[in-house]
Amino acid sequence: MRIIYFEESEKSQWNEFIAENCSESFLQSWEWGDFQESLGRKIWRMGVVEDNLSGEKERENIKYQISNIKINPKSKIQNPKLLAAALIVKQDLPFGKSYLYCPRGPVMNKFKVQSSKFKVLDLLFEEAKKIAGKEKAMFLRIDPPTGLNDEFGIMNYEYLSNFKKTSNEIQPRDTLILDLTKSEEELLKEMKQKTRYNIKLAERKKLGIMNYELGIMNKKIFREKFEKFWELIEETSTRDKFASHGKNYYWKMLESLSEAAGDISECRLRAKLYLAEYENKIIAANIVLYFGDLAIYLHGASSGEYRNAMAPHLLQWRQILDAKKAGYEKYDFWGVSASCRFENEGEQTLVRLHSQNTWQGITKFKKGFGGEEKNYIGAYDAVFDNIGYAMYKFVKFVKLKIRKVIK
Repeated sequence: MRIIYFEESEKSQWNEFIAENCSESFLQSWEWGDFQESLGRKIWRMGVVEDNLSGEKERENIKYQISNIKINPKSKIQNPKLLAAALIVKQDLPFGKSYLYCPRGPVMNKFKVQSSKFKVLDLLFEEAKKIAGKEKAMFLRIDPPTGLNDEFGIMNYEYLSNFKKTSNEIQPRDTLILDLTKSEEELLKEMKQKTRYNIKLAERKKLGIMNYELGIMNKKIFREKFEKFWELIEETSTRDKFASHGKNYYWKMLESLSEAAGDISECRLRAKLYLAEYENKIIAANIVLYFGDLAIYLHGASSGEYRNAMAPHLLQWRQILDAKKAGYEKYDFWGVSASCRFENEGEQTLVRLHSQNTWQGITKFKKGFGGEEKNYIGAYDAVFDNIGYAMYKFVKFVKLKIRKVIK
């Protein structure tokens, strides 16, 4: 086994591997890396390959052969077996400090026998440690695509014992997945009665629902639509008291994931901007991403005006129907408060959450559409600089206390 680094000409092979093995790891897609670079961040795309497969029985057990994909000869990969892939992003911190981040990764070959997965992970993390040394990064943060009840996940608590569990989650630890292979009638039937009612109410009010993709429309017009989205983000973050990303973050996302989209059948991460209009006003807006067999409701905002028009309900429903019609099999609502959580996850002690439910409103809204809750194991840090890491944790603790006092 050895480490390789992927080049621009190999992005379709990269995306196919990520989508084949875990489309929920869309943050590991090639285009997400491009987006991170557009924000001025340094990235690495590394993989682990096995050059020589031994034994016919082993060959039969391995379903996904990278040798079936034409890899760029410059990579000097000769009929390898791709075992894992990891997009690593450098996150800058004040005073010249930084850390490395592998969002919803790494991604492992799900067809590979489980016995060798930890050797593969060791190789990846050793390479990340080398990068950290060159970049003077204090730690590597991962939030792997492993569920709490995932018996065959890429990691378990024994392997993670050398990592430090962190409460500083970057991605939602709990989410809701809707099965789009069900019929429209089944989806409606499995909704909460109130959600169905609100959708019908919005339909009677004849809201206009539109979607826009930068790669297939005039950039000036798209920018005007984006400005409406940004106005709603500012209003929503102020009203609901949450910290939004900066304006440039959302624009760069749409620009990176939409522009020059090319063939929509190509395996790539794409973005659409959805808007709901009522009485000539944009009153709700969402960003939806698409990757592999998955559609993701990533960001949303709405106006406090015309709340009785129920625009967010109809907007969400149209997004679901559009994704279903386009052939996507799953719809990720991207973040809810868990109904339960393992209090001591190493010992698997299940507890119900009540007072900890900090996203009650948005969770109630999302769960009204049905779907199944998925709970990930969360974020873990591999620490390379113990003193720097301790200082980083202390500063985060102080900032959290200050925010609580201000509130």
